[in-house]
Amino acid sequence: MARRTVVLAFFRDEADADDAVEQMKAWDKWDDEVKLSAIGVLALDDKGKLKSHKLGKRSVGKGAGIGLVLAVIAPPTLLAGVIGGGILGAFHHKGLGMKGADRDRIAAQLQGGRAAVGVLVDESQADAVSTRLRQLGGEPETHEVTDEAVAEVEEAAPAVAQAEAEAGDDLTIIDGVGPAYAAALQGAGVKTFAQLAEQTPEGIAEILSNGNAPLIAGHNAGTWPRQGKLAAAGDWSALRRYIDSTKVVPA
Repeated sequence: MARRTVVLAFFRDEADADDAVEQMKAWDKWDDEVKLSAIGVLALDDKGKLKSHKLGKRSVGKGAGIGLVLAVIAPPTLLAGVIGGGILGAFHHKGLGMKGADRDRIAAQLQGGRAAVGVLVDESQADAVSTRLRQLGGEPETHEVTDEAVAEVEEAAPAVAQAEAEAGDDLTIIDGVGPAYAAALQGAGVKTFAQLAEQTPEGIAEILSNGNAPLIAGHNAGTWPRQGKLAAAGDWSALRRYIDSTKVVPA
């Protein structure tokens, strides 16, 4: 079996990293020689913790995801929520074979608004992926991941997925959704981006009113379903562009 490699490329900010992900996905589609197993983003929130929703899919079986691999690469101090709740504790002692100094260096690289794109590929693809990420403005480096490590992370994936499903998505990621609105939505059973995408603006307003968190003057839920759809698809670059488009003031 071909060995796995994580190509990690650092970008000047999160927006550039998100855009690079979309470029990499497009490259994967039009170039038959490129087989990207999985891709995700390392970026910190305003509390200095990793944005777990950007890590990528949790399962890594058959090349389906990279989320937990990136979580293990990062120092435990950066983890929050379900992923930081102890499920991956044993893997952090192994660190996928990475030295503590390397993980601390990666953490330092993410300060000041910088972000990293991580791609999990077969070893034979690592050079091509590194070159492409460099062309997109990244500073790439590679880290070998053993089959044993992939298997161990994959074993933890169902427990992480179940815990995250129970907790739901962080709806405050949606522009316009504050903690009170999020709590009202979750109380009505709207716990995920996908469930939010299925609502209508009128239905959302009713849920909020019934949850004692009515939309205040000047607020509306018109964009929330569309935002939920993009967030559920993990299309963070498109979500950012959509949000920006709703804020354009006519000349």
